[in-house]
Formats: sequence, structure tokens, C-alpha cells
Amino acid sequence: MLTNFVASADLRFKTQLSSLLDKAIISENIYKHFMKRGLKVISPSNDYGLYDLGEILPEIVIGASEEYICRMKVPYQATSYIAARTGKSGKPTYIYKINDRPGGGVLSLTGGVRKLGDSLFASTHRILLGRKAMMISADNLVVNKEQIWNWQFFGNAIRESHPNLYEDLIKLSDKIDKGPEFRQIVVARSDKTFRRLNIADQCRRNQIKILNPKHGIKITFLTNKSGHEYISKFLPESDLIEYITTGIHFDMYLAMIKIRKLHGIDMILNDGGRIMSNSVRDIGLLGEERITLEPYPGDQFIPHRFGSDSQNVLGVEGAGIDGGEIENGIKIHSTRIKDEMANVYLYPLQEKTQNNFKIHQ
Repeated sequence: MLTNFVASADLRFKTQLSSLLDKAIISENIYKHFMKRGLKVISPSNDYGLYDLGEILPEIVIGASEEYICRMKVPYQATSYIAARTGKSGKPTYIYKINDRPGGGVLSLTGGVRKLGDSLFASTHRILLGRKAMMISADNLVVNKEQIWNWQFFGNAIRESHPNLYEDLIKLSDKIDKGPEFRQIVVARSDKTFRRLNIADQCRRNQIKILNPKHGIKITFLTNKSGHEYISKFLPESDLIEYITTGIHFDMYLAMIKIRKLHGIDMILNDGGRIMSNSVRDIGLLGEERITLEPYPGDQFIPHRFGSDSQNVLGVEGAGIDGGEIENGIKIHSTRIKDEMANVYLYPLQEKTQNNFKIHQ
């Protein structure tokens, strides 16, 4: 039986889709697609007895049911961001980075501190959607060479201030069926990517943390024939290093089919940055975006107003299919955490990702 949480979230979703169809905002094909996809709704309190976490996040919504994900030929992909409003007045516009700040200015977006809402929301993404695999670009790998992509990266921000919530995150991580051993997936489209980023030299100098064997992290590089031939001379295949190649030309869709077949990975959290996540979205492989919207942090943190055409803009109110903030997306769930909004936006998937559809190579 559906719990009350699942039933209410499912009903809201169906009502929302019906309204968009009636207003001719979405086509009947898109309506049928989302109805077939369904939702997965998790209640931390009811499902896992995690009452402190459930008080802040009463329901955690994922934009596809387990049954739908099971039928897919490729992993279901989600991505996550934090974005801050660019001013107190005017049409709400949200930016996700500030180019001239360390780390893309992420701390500036939240007023110089790591806030509860995003720390908690982002931790649950990594536990629930990134438990089997996380995917990053080679550029992101190099920029964040000191980072290990796990939920503690965000969770540690609330470890002392909210110990009960941190303990619930540990319990949630322990309770989730992890299935296949975790893999860090790195996308490097060709040898040009490896050469441009000087990854071979950084590997020799042991400068990239997740490639250090002492951490025991399994890494899968997605690349083409030239990429494999070049980098494997410096970073040979091993128990921890694997290459998946797609021939002379890089093909993300084919790479995703291979990842699913080889390792049984049915979900991936895409943390590759905006360019990569948009490219995955544009070929119909990105299912959702999980975004924390922050209020305007003040002039000292965002000193000049960003226009809606800025490359750093993540969303603008009214840009979405349903009038939400994300272009081409539908906002299907929102949770207020003090002055932060934890939102989930869905994108249509290409139906060739389903096992009951013929795939054209």
C-alpha cells in the first residue's frame, strides 16, 4: 500500500501534469511519459525511523519510480546545484557560480557559511542517488583534485551544529541497499581532454586524491579510442582503474549502456558541472535536477547584479515549462528549510532508454 506521503505526492504530481496538459503547455506524449515514469517518494520518518531528518525533509522525491528505472537500458541520472538570488527586487534570477571567486564562489552564494538546508539536501542526493556511482567531467576532476565525492563532504558542515541530523544521515547511508560497489565515473571525451588538463603528469605526481590507490576508490574513465590509447600508458588498467571506450568517436549514450550492463548501475548522480549536465540533458539522459535556492546574500557577496543572459545564471522565475525557474524543466516538489528552498525539477527522458523500445545505434 502507498503511504500517505507517497499517495499525496503522487496525486499532486498527476494533478499538476493534468493541468499542464489541459492548458496545452505539454503535449500528450510528454504527459504519458511522465505518468509512466511515476515517482519514488521516501519518508525518512515512516520508512527508516529517522525522525530528526524527517522533521526537516518530511518527504524526499525522486523523479522516477523503481519500476521505471528497472526497465531502463541506461542509468537514471540526476544532478544537483545550489543557486542564489541576484537581488532583493525585480524578477527572481538565480546564479550558481561567481567566476572570480575560489571554488566558483559557492560559499558566497550562501553568505559565507555552509547552511543547513543545502548541506542536508545535498547529503541526501549523494546517499540516495549517488550511492552506486557519481559522474564528473575530467575538468571537474582536476579543479577539485583534493576532493573525494561522498556525502560527508556536505554532511560534515552540520556535524557539530546538528549532531542528531548528522547521525540520521549516517543511519540513512547504512540502511540504503548500495548494491554494486561504488564507482567514480570520469568523462574525458578524447586524448585532447587528457592532454589539455595534463592529467598524466598529475597522476605521476599523485596530485589527484581519488586516483591515489590508498583510498581504494574504483574509477571508470569514459572516453574514446584515442583517449584510452593515450592515458592508459600512464594510468594502466588495474583493480581500481577501468576504461570504457566508445570507438573512434565519443558516444555518451553508448557509454551509459555499457556502464549499466557491466556493473548493474541503475542510478548516477551527475556532478560534472553545468556544461556536462546540460549536454546530457540535451540528449535525453538527464532525468532531474535537485536544486537548493538561496535568498539574496547581500551586496558584499554578490556585488553586482547579474543579467538573465549571464552564463552563470541557473534559472529565472517563469523560465520553466510550468513557470518555475529552470528552463525546459517542471518543478514537481519543493521543501522550505528556513530561508532556503529545496526543489526538484524533472526533464523528459528519451524513450529509447527503455528496454521495450528499439535502440538505433
